[in-house]
Amino acid sequence: MALSSVTLGVPPTLAQAPQALAPRAFDVASIKPNRSVDENYTIRTPPGGRFTGRNVTVRTLILYAFDLKDFQLINLPGWCNSERFDIEAKAEIAGVIDPEALRPLIRTLLSSRFGLAFHRETKELPLFALDIAKGGSKLHPNTGTLDHSTDWGSDHINATAVTVAEFGRLMEAQLDRVIVDESGISGVFDFHLTWTPDSKPDTSGPSLFTALQEQYGLRLESKRGSVDVVVIDRVERPSEN
Repeated sequence: MALSSVTLGVPPTLAQAPQALAPRAFDVASIKPNRSVDENYTIRTPPGGRFTGRNVTVRTLILYAFDLKDFQLINLPGWCNSERFDIEAKAEIAGVIDPEALRPLIRTLLSSRFGLAFHRETKELPLFALDIAKGGSKLHPNTGTLDHSTDWGSDHINATAVTVAEFGRLMEAQLDRVIVDESGISGVFDFHLTWTPDSKPDTSGPSLFTALQEQYGLRLESKRGSVDVVVIDRVERPSEN
């Protein structure tokens, strides 16, 4: 899997334009092909209403713009996974672009410069139900530090002051399925879940499923259910400028 560097989150005090008042389109945007063989990419939002993407694919842009997981994106042409671009754009925002304000800006960019057309559907797909395991939950209520934060990778999820449903959504990227919270547990908790990925040579450690049950008394049950997806009708290579 390609490594990436994404710098999007900022403290609320630095988001100078409230989402409701933020512009819906960049004022200027430059898009150029990146023909390097490097698969790493970066996405940043420097001060001054700027957005920079280095070596990004169209798939990456669409997933972020619509807040999707891979399995929720359907009918995307192959070049959107392999061809990469450098993007420089600027919006009329005085400070740093808030992550939620960035999504509509990228959606407009995809429509105007990549000719993106799509429609939404609901499909019956495999999913996981998150519930309490036999023996009861072992959750750790938030310690009082209500600084909502998340950090995750291929072998861990650290989260502070999140609900069980939010924690489930953090696991979706690892399992490539929607996770529905059926635990009935309310409140906010701190999680430090660690497991051994299948890709590691030494697989003697617990899987994510086992670690989840051992460390937090929760279990994932495989089911089928309705999942919202985005179906791509048209997308084109952009002209350079």
